[in-house]
Amino acid sequence: MIDWLDSLNARPGLSELGTRLESLPLNLEALKEHIGYTEDDSYQRNIIKKTEHYEMVAITWRAGQTTPIHDHVGSDCAFLIVEGTSTETIYETDENGRAVPSAVRDYAPGEVCAADEPDIHRISNDTKGDLINLHVYTPPLSGFGIYEAA
Repeated sequence: MIDWLDSLNARPGLSELGTRLESLPLNLEALKEHIGYTEDDSYQRNIIKKTEHYEMVAITWRAGQTTPIHDHVGSDCAFLIVEGTSTETIYETDENGRAVPSAVRDYAPGEVCAADEPDIHRISNDTKGDLINLHVYTPPLSGFGIYEAA
């Protein structure tokens, strides 16, 4: 996967990212040796590799941890659920620019979630166990909008 990502000089598109992540052979025990968790309300970003064309990050959540409601302005994002159940809540904005939930989906290990640049979502661990997702951003995440819930 890293060799393929290193060969990029442009966005590959979400479909290609998703296909590559779905077929990615992964050594979970080796990955766990190089990642950590926070014990507060926040998730932990464990950067694996970042170049000018992509960023690969193992993001970990303890039970009940969540991201803010956000978008990915300037980047595509696809992630593989490595361990646990990942909950994605999709939002639309109301007339005041506040986020209103429009859909919720749970993802199991081995599934891939893809977020296009304009998508607004929140990722959470709504279970009692730990959650590990392997995210790839193309290009690297350089900024994002944070939204207030309606």
